[in-house]
Amino acid sequence: MKKFFNSRKTGKIILSALTVLSLSLAGNPTVLACTTFIAGRAVTTDGSRIIGRNDDSEDLDVVKIVRRPAFNKKAPWTFTSTETNFTAQLPAHGYSYLALPSAGLKPGYGTWDEAVLNDHQVCLTATESIYANPAALVADPYVKNGIDESVLPTIVIPYVSTALAGVEFLGSLLAQYGTTEGNAVVFADAKETWYMEIYTGHQWAAIRFPEDRYAVIANDSLLGNLDVTDTANVRTSPNLVKLAREHHFLQENNGQIHMAHTYGAPHRDYSQLRIWAAQKKLSPSQIGDYNVDTTYTLLQKPDHQISLAEAMDLFRYRYEDTAYNANTHPNNRAIGINRTAEAHFFWLRDDKPQTLWVALANPEMSIFLPLYGNVTKMPEAYTLEAATYNKDSAYWKFRSLSALAVQDRTGYGQEVRSTWRKMELDLIKNMPDLDAQYRAAGSTSQAANKLCGDVANKALHTADTLYQKTWTAFMLSTVQDGNSKNATANKDTH
Repeated sequence: MKKFFNSRKTGKIILSALTVLSLSLAGNPTVLACTTFIAGRAVTTDGSRIIGRNDDSEDLDVVKIVRRPAFNKKAPWTFTSTETNFTAQLPAHGYSYLALPSAGLKPGYGTWDEAVLNDHQVCLTATESIYANPAALVADPYVKNGIDESVLPTIVIPYVSTALAGVEFLGSLLAQYGTTEGNAVVFADAKETWYMEIYTGHQWAAIRFPEDRYAVIANDSLLGNLDVTDTANVRTSPNLVKLAREHHFLQENNGQIHMAHTYGAPHRDYSQLRIWAAQKKLSPSQIGDYNVDTTYTLLQKPDHQISLAEAMDLFRYRYEDTAYNANTHPNNRAIGINRTAEAHFFWLRDDKPQTLWVALANPEMSIFLPLYGNVTKMPEAYTLEAATYNKDSAYWKFRSLSALAVQDRTGYGQEVRSTWRKMELDLIKNMPDLDAQYRAAGSTSQAANKLCGDVANKALHTADTLYQKTWTAFMLSTVQDGNSKNATANKDTH
C-alpha cells in the first residue's frame, strides 16, 4: 500500500469531463491500505501456489507494466531515492525484472514497483502496511531516511536468485539502513514461499509459508508463536527477542515469542473485518461471528480447495452475503474498494511458466490479465506514464470504466462485472492452450510479448465498448432521476 504522509498532498484535481468520476475516488484521509493473499500448493485446486495483493492507495495512482533491464556496473554503486533522502550501496550486477510501477500526481514520486518478478523467477509483492505497538517503537524507532515502500522492491529483487535470499538480503539492508515504516512482504520462487513482517526500525521476522495453509493479511501483524531456533523455517533480525525482553514487552507462549502480541499494534475494525470476512468465506466451518477483539491467526486451512478464480473474486469481496455488506454499510472497510490502484496475483505452477495476473484499477470492475514472467514489451497503452487523463492509456480506460460502474453496482455495474468475469474465466480455462502455444514458440520473450499482448489488446477493445454502454446508461439515469441512481449508497472511499 502507499503511505504518503508529508511526501504527497491529497486534493481535488480538475481534469477533462471524462476523468471527473475517476477522481471522485482519489482522495482519502486514511493511510491504511492493501490486502494480501497467500495459498500453498496443497490447498489450491490445481496444485499451484497463489500469492496476491490489492494495491490500495489513498491518492490517484496510475499503474503501468514495464521491464526493468539487467545491468553490470564496474563496482558496487550508490542508489538514491527520488522520493526520499534514502541512499544505499548496492551490488554491481542486477537481474532484469517485470514490474508494476505507479506514477503519482507530482514529480519525484519515486519508483513504487509494487509487484516484481525477476529473471530467476523470484517474485515479490511489496508492501502490506502493518503497525507496531508504542513500546516496540520506543525501543527501536523508525529511521527517518530508511527503507520505505517506494524503494523496497527496487533495492532487493535485482540482486536475489531465491525467495530465501530475498528475505536475507532485505534483512541485511534493514540492519544497515533501517526502515521508515512497518510492512509485510511476500517472496516466492519455483520451490517455496516466504512471508516476512517488518515491525520497527530494524526488527523483523519471516517464515517459510506452509504448503497446506492459506493466509489473508490486512494491515495487521499476524505472525503468532515463533521458534526462532527453527532455522529451516524461520528467519529473524538478530536482536528480535533480546530487544523485547530488555524493554519489557516480550510476550511468550511455551517458550516461543508471539510476534503479533509482542510487536504488533492493537486490533482495529479496519483490519479485523477484512481478515474475518475472508476466513469466513474460505473456512466457514471454523470461523464464528465477527469480533474485533478476536486474534485471527495467520495460517488457516480452507474448507475446500481454492481456485485462482476464487482468489481473484476474494479481492472484489464487499461482504455482500453478510450483515457487514459494504454496499449498504459504506463505512465498513471492504476488501474490494474503489481506490485500489491495481491488483495482482503470482500464479506459480510446477513445470509451467510462472505467470503474473494483473488487474488495472479496481478489480471489482476490471479484469485480471496474464503475463508470462519473461514479457519484455507490452502494447504501448499499458506502458504509458500518464499521471493525468490520457485516452490512449490502458490504465485510464480501466479506471474510468470502474469509476462509472460503481455508481450503480446493481444496475449497469452488473453488466461490467459479468462481462469481465466471463472473459476472465475463459482466460483461466484456456491457459493450457496459451501455455502450449508459448512452448511451441520456444517459450521466448517474443512469444510471451505476442500472446500476452493479444490478450491485453482484446481487453482494451472490450473496455472501450463497455465504457460507451456504461456512460450512456449513466447519462440516462441522470436525465431520468436528476442525479446518479444510488450514487451515494454505492460509493466507497474507505
